[in-house]
Amino acid sequence: MESRSSCFTVFFDLDNTLFDHQKSLNCAISAVRTTFPVLGETPLDVLAEKYNEALKAVYGRHLRNEIAQEDQSAEKIKLFFKSLGLEEPDSECITRFRSVYITEYRMKRSAMPGSIQVLTKLRNNGYRIAIITNGPTESQIEKAKAIGVFDLVECVITSEEVGHPKPDGRIFQYALEKLDVQPDHAYMVGDSVEADIKGALDAKITPILYIPSSSCSSKVLFRREVPVICHFDQLPAVLGLYLRATLN
Repeated sequence: MESRSSCFTVFFDLDNTLFDHQKSLNCAISAVRTTFPVLGETPLDVLAEKYNEALKAVYGRHLRNEIAQEDQSAEKIKLFFKSLGLEEPDSECITRFRSVYITEYRMKRSAMPGSIQVLTKLRNNGYRIAIITNGPTESQIEKAKAIGVFDLVECVITSEEVGHPKPDGRIFQYALEKLDVQPDHAYMVGDSVEADIKGALDAKITPILYIPSSSCSSKVLFRREVPVICHFDQLPAVLGLYLRATLN
């Protein structure tokens, strides 16, 4: 049977889709908690949740051009401490926090379970693969290399490169034009309902929602039924990919 995929492209989100951000964050916050006694009485899961909230809030401000890239780290830490009802950290504390956090976060970076195997199968079956991600080009490419997916994709398209973050339709249009693919021959796989799913739908790209904790196979979002996968090994079936027996 001949593969149907020769002219199809699959775009992937990076953070929390191909890259296991939550795992790295949990490990990094655990190291920070050990280093700073003031955090020791708060459960690790609460600390991780609070820091993730601070990260998203500050990054949202950055995307709206309300805060410079170089000021994000300090603002995240200040907001994190504030959310815990703690005194604002001084510059020495912030520097120490950043050092511990970044070192552990980078050491624990890894791809989502099954993602590399599925990317390899898609490539071997003729699918074109690219990443569309919000974030600085240099750090996102470095991250993709660190987790082993960079050499499996044609390109990494970032919001910094395009000048517009997801869900802005212009980043999706840029990606389609860069790969010379029509939207009805493209898929977008991501974990964010707003950035990935709404963005893809607005660009006429078929979206696939990735939720590791999900027990359902689809969700109605923005008046459309959207396929849901909880593990990457479910993706080929959703794409209708015929896997050669030698790859199973």
